Amino acid sequence: MSSTEQSAFEAAIVDTCTKHKEAHWQEDDYRACVSIGTEYFVKFDNPRALWPEIATHKYISEYAQAHADTPRMPRISKVKYHFGDKRTMYMVMEYITLTNPPPDLPERTAEAVRWLSGVPAPPGHVFGPLGGGLIRHRFFKNHKAPLAFSSIEALERYIAKARTLLSNLRKEPLESVSLSGERLIFMQADMHPSNFGVDEHGNTVLMDFAQIAMLPESFAAYVLPSNGSLARSLGLSSSSNTASMAVISSCLWMVSDSKLGLDEDGYPKASIRKR
Repeated sequence: MSSTEQSAFEAAIVDTCTKHKEAHWQEDDYRACVSIGTEYFVKFDNPRALWPEIATHKYISEYAQAHADTPRMPRISKVKYHFGDKRTMYMVMEYITLTNPPPDLPERTAEAVRWLSGVPAPPGHVFGPLGGGLIRHRFFKNHKAPLAFSSIEALERYIAKARTLLSNLRKEPLESVSLSGERLIFMQADMHPSNFGVDEHGNTVLMDFAQIAMLPESFAAYVLPSNGSLARSLGLSSSSNTASMAVISSCLWMVSDSKLGLDEDGYPKASIRKR
């Protein structure tokens, strides 16, 4: 594709996405994504929100391509490229034709999640979504962390602060949440069936990387409360963490300041004195 053709193609994508947003943004089930024929699928959002998803999707997709001989590995769409226009970033992926969900989709979903949990982190990455940014997980208010935590310890301090605030309102003490020493794994925090599917060739498809990140296993177990067998097959340790996290999460959803007065390191944010 020449530079002229590339520019024209990108302009067409921007135009299609703009028209889609103008026509549907008020709908309850609005999603910032469109199909370009049967060749491309495009997601768009502000760069800060979309970049972590692009980085995570691209890395895991390329890992899957490099290990294509792995039995029953899920199919992941290839990220063709991405580009920015003004305040919007666009991720262009290959289009995958999906079939009606088969009866064994739950089993296929479990296999896909198990495979995902075994994907190693890229060199230098320790925690959270690739490309930085906020963790997206239903533990947090509005399914999004209020801070880009700098480390596991920072996240642990944040949870401890929420526990302290909550303990002042409870008669029974709430057990602490310890994440130190936990295994870190890639996990799909949104287990909705729409994030899994089957293509026309019978391959399981793993979709929507916005809520996939490298997280402590307690955060993985937290989204699997109704599927004990899957949690066990992932080797998730049984602890009181998830029970305490459920109580703490309900508190986080009610507070007005979800940052709890902390910074990204999990310490009290320095106040600015007025002169």
